[in-house]
Amino acid sequence: MISPKGKRLLEYNMEKYYWFVRPDRTGSMKIHIFSEDKQMQLEYPVFDKEVPVTPAYIRRLLEDYLQHTQ
Repeated sequence: MISPKGKRLLEYNMEKYYWFVRPDRTGSMKIHIFSEDKQMQLEYPVFDKEVPVTPAYIRRLLEDYLQHTQ
C-alpha cells in the first residue's frame, strides 16, 4: 500500500493510481505514477516546466502505457 501523503489519486478503469512530480536523483523533474499495489511503477520526464501536469495528462499517460502492455 502506498502512503497517499504528498501524492494525488487518480482512478482509472476501477483501479487506483497515485502520482506526483518530483526531481529524480539527478535533479531532473519526473512524473511518477504507481498502482496502489506498487506492481506498476512508471516514471516520465516533464517536457515543459511551464505547462502544468494535470489529471487529464496523467490519464493519457496511463492509457498509452496500458494499451501497449495488453
